[in-house]
Amino acid sequence: MKTTTFPHHQICGAIHLHTLYSDGGVSFGELIDAARQCELDYIVVTDHMTLKGREAGYEKFHDDLMVLVGYEHNDPQKQNHYLAIGTGKAFPQLQKPQQYIDAVKENGGIGFLAHPAEKRNYFGGLPPYPWTEWDATGYDGIELWNQMSDWMENLRSWRSFFRLLYPRRFLSNVPDELLEKWDNLNQSRFVSGIGGIDAHTRKLTIGPFAYTVFPIKVELKGVRTHLYMPQKLTDFPFDQARLLFLKALKNGNGFISNYRRGDAKGTQIYLQQHENGTIQLPGLNEHSNCVPAVLKVQLPSEGTVRFLRNGAVAKSVKGQSAEFEITGGGVYRVEVYKGKNAWIYSNPFPVG
Repeated sequence: MKTTTFPHHQICGAIHLHTLYSDGGVSFGELIDAARQCELDYIVVTDHMTLKGREAGYEKFHDDLMVLVGYEHNDPQKQNHYLAIGTGKAFPQLQKPQQYIDAVKENGGIGFLAHPAEKRNYFGGLPPYPWTEWDATGYDGIELWNQMSDWMENLRSWRSFFRLLYPRRFLSNVPDELLEKWDNLNQSRFVSGIGGIDAHTRKLTIGPFAYTVFPIKVELKGVRTHLYMPQKLTDFPFDQARLLFLKALKNGNGFISNYRRGDAKGTQIYLQQHENGTIQLPGLNEHSNCVPAVLKVQLPSEGTVRFLRNGAVAKSVKGQSAEFEITGGGVYRVEVYKGKNAWIYSNPFPVG
């Protein structure tokens, strides 16, 4: 097998953010400043049922930060939330999931099911908003890891509320039932996975004391989505960079990480063909993934790498690098853990 240098540039950012235009606690300016301080390459803001941020002119490059403005749609029961990205208009009049999925696609956008397996173990005052319309078609992917949902689902009693002081420490992993659902979906068609923060940043007042719950800079240091691109976003005019970004996000050309477990920038996850050394990224690619090949992982720090085929763990390796020989067809992906906690989830490699 030929040795080939990994030829792709990696970008890292935060998806599913709310501002004062809906139920968030920060202005667009505050959010942008925080994202730049966190050295993110992009953010995707999805206020509920509105594109006011786009109408106000925030969708553009802010120095090295690309800001995209989508929106979050839901049905009349406040369920079936859908992250619509790249569409030029919102469709608040549409009440059925299939209707707004189709409308987003017809208007040039892409969409992801938001917190699709959300549930509550406690804190009934804020009910879960799961996705229930699994017969719907045409969505591009799912929000595999939702930071706020993960935190909420770990509340087991009133004693759990000390976790307000540590909003990232207790993030654990993607629910097993959602991983199983994702793996099953990918047996029939490609479904991209993204990580979302669902940032709301609220102030909690107790008597004379005020406390900011989930400060935005803290939230931005949690679940992130990494994408492999041909080069830096700012090397392109904004409109071209936007299209390249939407394509990579839709095609799942990257992975999800939890920054709390370590900065995953620089991680390389790719498939390399034995015959000609061609490198292929996670997700959909212009060329089909062929066998025999090797699935390679290179990490910036040590972790436990799990190689999965059709949802089942086929090999586990501890270290900074790992390889897995692929000799047959299937849907392959990678998970990386730090101890018992998930750090990285790659998008699938459909092979054969």
